[in-house]
Amino acid sequence: MNCDYLEDSGKGVDVYIIDSGVDKIDKIKNLVVDELDVMNVGFRDARNHGTIVANFVASSSYGSAKKPTLRNCQVMKDDVPNEKAVIDTLREIIKRDDDRKKQPGYKGAIINMSIQSEKSDDLELQLDRAYAKGITVIAAAGNRGIKATGVYPCSHENVICVGAIDSTYSLASFQTGGSNFGQALTLFAPGHALSGHDNTGVLRTDLEGTSFATPYVTGIAAIFLGVEGPASPDRIKNLLTWNAQNITLNGIKDSPKVLANSGYLRESGKPYWGAPSALSPVAPLMSLIGQIASLTATPTTFATSAAPPTTTTAPPPPPPTESCHTQYKLVLDTFDIWGSNWDVAKLGDAGSGLHDQISGCAEITKWKYEAQPSESTWQFHASGQITIWQQTCIEHAMVSAGAPEGSQCSGTG
Repeated sequence: MNCDYLEDSGKGVDVYIIDSGVDKIDKIKNLVVDELDVMNVGFRDARNHGTIVANFVASSSYGSAKKPTLRNCQVMKDDVPNEKAVIDTLREIIKRDDDRKKQPGYKGAIINMSIQSEKSDDLELQLDRAYAKGITVIAAAGNRGIKATGVYPCSHENVICVGAIDSTYSLASFQTGGSNFGQALTLFAPGHALSGHDNTGVLRTDLEGTSFATPYVTGIAAIFLGVEGPASPDRIKNLLTWNAQNITLNGIKDSPKVLANSGYLRESGKPYWGAPSALSPVAPLMSLIGQIASLTATPTTFATSAAPPTTTTAPPPPPPTESCHTQYKLVLDTFDIWGSNWDVAKLGDAGSGLHDQISGCAEITKWKYEAQPSESTWQFHASGQITIWQQTCIEHAMVSAGAPEGSQCSGTG
């Protein structure tokens, strides 16, 4: 099967980050465009919020997508969103998107609003106009641990509203109370103990909140638009819902019991559930494991699960024309890697090179490395536990640790 490079996912999609500004840290500097500053306060992220949001939409390490254009829209003054600035920014985005539609390579537009704003007739008008113009708006549910009904812009009927859960599939708890919930929500995404880069480029592992769950969903929406091209907000909402993971959310009542997922290969022969039949299979969650080169590539397997196995399970049989097989659950605690024909020098003694590379993503616990018998198809088996949402970073780490070039990929999401 063919794999779309993760480095190109979301290319051609405009993602407007209405927030506290976005600093051009290394991980996203080539994606960020300083777009709108209606208050003339500058584009810098003094609050250390918008940069993290942008990093989760798209970045080389932690973003759901890799190549959307991140359009920096500053609306913060005195550490809170300025109501007039939010409305004026929405109005200007709609105007600019009309011009962008005429430009080659345009794939669609998304507005990420990891903020709350007061409900007003003007705000509702601009949200309705964005919807009518085909711009998808995705907003955070809020962090007070209450029903999100009446929380704006999240609860507006034409907005996709995102709540946050933790690694136990429970409502994420914060010092402010926790994720908002209720029927106003569209779906949940991970929003507790997240890893990402702040406005200085420093890696943080303590990030939390619906503000940071929301851009994961925005990144997935950018993947869909990058594959299909311009699509209506209703189409994007349906794709997010169809491809979400149906789960039991512990202790959460009166809320949609769905967790955001890209839906990779949920439907046989298609990149995600509901993809147009004309599309060839792609792997939007796969990373730079290698360019498709031949039908005789050697096996490399990377599998993840939400809970560690009690015993080491046998690896899946190697497919004849693939060099990796990948299985994901969105809340990632445990990883298993089976590999063959890796660069021994990069892999290191007893997998030390692989361990060091993955440790650069987040702390590893319960690390185990086993060389496989010479008669086995596999060179080694490595496993361990790591914090959630490290798939992309681990895949980059595998390449750096000697995964063979010319790899081919398959998997389930």
